[in-house]
Amino acid sequence: MTLKELIAQVSFDELLPALKTMTRGNENSLYAFREAYDRLRLMEPASDIEGEVHVGWHGGMVGEDKWIGVSGLSGDYWCKNLSKEIIVEEGIQLTSYELAAHCLWEITFYGFSEDEIGDTFDRMSHEEKAKNKYDIALKKLNASIWKRQTPRKYRCVFRGMLCFQGDILAYRLRCRDKKNRPKRMREHRQERRKKYLETMSMRENLVQSLSVSGSSFVRSDVDYLLEVESGRQYDYTAVVSGTEGRLQYVLDSMTKYQQEDFSMYDNAIVCIKVSSRYPLSEKEIADFKTAVRTHLKYDDIRFGMNQTDEDQTEVKVKLLLNKMEK
Repeated sequence: MTLKELIAQVSFDELLPALKTMTRGNENSLYAFREAYDRLRLMEPASDIEGEVHVGWHGGMVGEDKWIGVSGLSGDYWCKNLSKEIIVEEGIQLTSYELAAHCLWEITFYGFSEDEIGDTFDRMSHEEKAKNKYDIALKKLNASIWKRQTPRKYRCVFRGMLCFQGDILAYRLRCRDKKNRPKRMREHRQERRKKYLETMSMRENLVQSLSVSGSSFVRSDVDYLLEVESGRQYDYTAVVSGTEGRLQYVLDSMTKYQQEDFSMYDNAIVCIKVSSRYPLSEKEIADFKTAVRTHLKYDDIRFGMNQTDEDQTEVKVKLLLNKMEK
């Protein structure tokens, strides 16, 4: 049986109980697994590809439990994976639902779509460019630490990236117990500064993404995100065939396939991204807004639209949950 044949036999709701067992503590990502599974169900397998997916026991070293793992799915194009034959090791007893859950877990190891997987590999192989002033400040701080607080023999530059080499870990472990109070305080300040810059960079990127050309938001509408006490971000995609039921799909992701404690926040931003070539009806948008208000129960929910000219029917919705500073 190929992966495509397995996916055609098992619905996401049928494999969901097995998936929940595998993703304990990450229940808020179930909607992303659903999107990935529906992408696979809509995708045609490559016709000229032969390969195998192996399901077998992993681990079992001294003091280590054994677990069922899947090999041959991560790091390859999904259309190729769909053509591969599934080989289950002798002695392993799995229902088709459990088998589908294991395959879904493995194929999404680097991301929940092929675009997201490509972005992951790009970040792993290239240094990300600075996108805002906070990124620039963070790079300068890291470069200063690298240059001034690391012996030359542990430093190098590879493909334009600052790197550590040699036995840097052992060196740092030796230094950890020898640091005097001023050095420990310096390190503590640097780590706090790093965390601040990383947080502010993420928030600045959100502000920029919400106020891009084509968006109904302008910078002044969303600038307050730089000063919220805390927040969470969710990005939904309507993975449907055609244009019917796109916002309902996203609403199901929020209400049925997510277990976020929405009471922790008191403000939300909801931005709907859609192509002007495949617009949503006013009734669809109005019904969606009403349902989101009912679900979140916040007095302060700010809706926006981001219209593009892309030739794709997908609707994407960005949800930002914020705890406003008192």
